[in-house]
Amino acid sequence: MSAATRSPSDDQIERVRAATARWIVAAREITGATPRRLPVPEVLFDLRGRSAGQAVYAKRSRRCHIRFNAGLLAAYPDDMLAVTVPHEVAHVVVYRLYGMRAKPHGAEWKALMAAFGVDAAACHNMTTTPARRLTQYRYTCGCAEPAWLTSIRHRRAKAGTRYQCRRCRQVLVADPGEDVSS
Repeated sequence: MSAATRSPSDDQIERVRAATARWIVAAREITGATPRRLPVPEVLFDLRGRSAGQAVYAKRSRRCHIRFNAGLLAAYPDDMLAVTVPHEVAHVVVYRLYGMRAKPHGAEWKALMAAFGVDAAACHNMTTTPARRLTQYRYTCGCAEPAWLTSIRHRRAKAGTRYQCRRCRQVLVADPGEDVSS
């Protein structure tokens, strides 16, 4: 059974929610922020694919919530608690204190991760599978090798968006002969 198909136990879910609250309290102590300025965010377990966690911000209301990958929580509960939870909490804290001007893995975030005593790695190293596989379409340019665009970019190209080859800088043109790669 792959990590994507596992479901976390109620105990694992509760441990993540409790750990999120503990990291927020620690961030308040480190930064001097009040509970009003730094409330405990809502925690959801609806993330799929390769991402372990995601901090989500609402610009207008300034409300935040954190999404966690339930499959990865079930497969790697210790890694999620030790690394992913403080990682996502640090994103929420930086957003609440510095707004959108702070870079996602910038100096403020790295300083908070150091204060947490957690490695400030931008990515996790848990084994994952993608949530979906995008179809790829063949495009040509001045290079001998074809370029491949995902179905999303292919649809945008058909609607008028122009993409350039990274090597020769020519505009990519859909290859009518061989459309799809798997």
